[in-house]
Amino acid sequence: MGTMRGAGIMLAAITVTIAAGVARSGDELPRYRLEPGMELSYKGSSEFQHQNGAHLDDQETTAWVVRRNGDGSVRVVLRQGSRFTSTSLADSLKGLLKKKDKPPMEYNLGYVDLFPDGRIGPDTELGYRINTDALFPRLPDDETQAKAGWSQRDDRMGQEFRYSSLRAEEGGWAFHSERVGSENKIYGMTFKSTFHLDAARGAIRRIENEYTQDYGFKGKGGGSIELTSVETHDAAWLAAFVPAAERYFAASKDYRRATEQASQAADKAKSLLADAKAALESARTAIDHPIFREQLDRQISQHDGMVSYYADSAKRRAEVLNKAAADWELQGLDGKSHALKEYRGKVVVLDFWYRGCGWCIKAMPQLNALAEQFEGRPVAVLGMNTDRKEEDAKFVCEAMGLKYATLRAEGIPEKYGVQGFPTLIVIDPEGTVRDVHVGYSPTLRTDVAKTIEGLLTPEAKPSDKL
Repeated sequence: MGTMRGAGIMLAAITVTIAAGVARSGDELPRYRLEPGMELSYKGSSEFQHQNGAHLDDQETTAWVVRRNGDGSVRVVLRQGSRFTSTSLADSLKGLLKKKDKPPMEYNLGYVDLFPDGRIGPDTELGYRINTDALFPRLPDDETQAKAGWSQRDDRMGQEFRYSSLRAEEGGWAFHSERVGSENKIYGMTFKSTFHLDAARGAIRRIENEYTQDYGFKGKGGGSIELTSVETHDAAWLAAFVPAAERYFAASKDYRRATEQASQAADKAKSLLADAKAALESARTAIDHPIFREQLDRQISQHDGMVSYYADSAKRRAEVLNKAAADWELQGLDGKSHALKEYRGKVVVLDFWYRGCGWCIKAMPQLNALAEQFEGRPVAVLGMNTDRKEEDAKFVCEAMGLKYATLRAEGIPEKYGVQGFPTLIVIDPEGTVRDVHVGYSPTLRTDVAKTIEGLLTPEAKPSDKL
């Protein structure tokens, strides 16, 4: 993710102003035209009814435009809040969900560079909690796409958005979208939206969503998001907001880097975590803008509770890294017996997963590509499934078209210190664990491929990668 340092990189909060007037069919296309200083506020809610009850999600998003970039994009700062509430079937039927005491809204901050057609620039800081596609969807490149439909791939979330049915309506445009990803077929999911873009206000003014799911929590739901206000701030406001935002995001990135290092280095975890907290506290002292101070206060208050998590992650990693891989002999979904010793002389990649893990499913296309990339070389990719029901494992393998063997791995995750999913364990040709990858990443395949190439090189030593 990108960082923001120095006076040369100013943040831009997002404002969208499309040419005023009523949209006309055939002689213009919808475009975001953003101006620094504008503030957009959105509110919405959604409800999902399932066989055991219901879930309610309240959302708030504020977007600020702080600068126009030289490439035609604008820097957009986003503050997105979410409040999730669930209730039993009995309470749901009584209509008590919306009356139930609600927890406070949980906020996250991020930024993007947004182009007039909805493209997102490479310098972003969003994590996995901020969804830009909900408020600033991709727009068509030309009249051909406007008529035939267009799409946008989101590698960060491992999904694609397909847009269609652009039409002029009073005051602007409307169009549909459908979210497409691996989870659609694995969980029987659909997620469809209708966007309404207000030409006069220059923004998406309303989004209507509907969705279904046929695995786990089976049911359907829907909701909407509304643009509630558009304000314009002056230069003095921007002069106070921009430096505070820069300091916050720089500190946030430093904190994330330190905690990632701490989770991988048991001997340095304590000092790294202390430095991470100090970075937040230093930023808290330097920043006087209430939005960023409140966010830092929350992060600092949560830090101590996360120390044991990072330290435990580092400890579990150290217990397996550069050690002999735990032995096993397992039954494959192909009906054959597989033993680790049979793969001696090859680099082995173990992917621990289960059907209910959405990030595991999102990672599978990358693992398929990894298996294809090293086909014909001494490399074996093996799925290590932990589902209780074998039919769940078989369904996923068939639906995803996995090109590598999948084994029934009950009891094996503990031997490798696996707690989070997906976890990839990379074992060298001599049977030593050389790398551990936890979680989904858009660059998972390339990261693991780099490790594999290093292990296939004769000069590689067990101590090379720590």
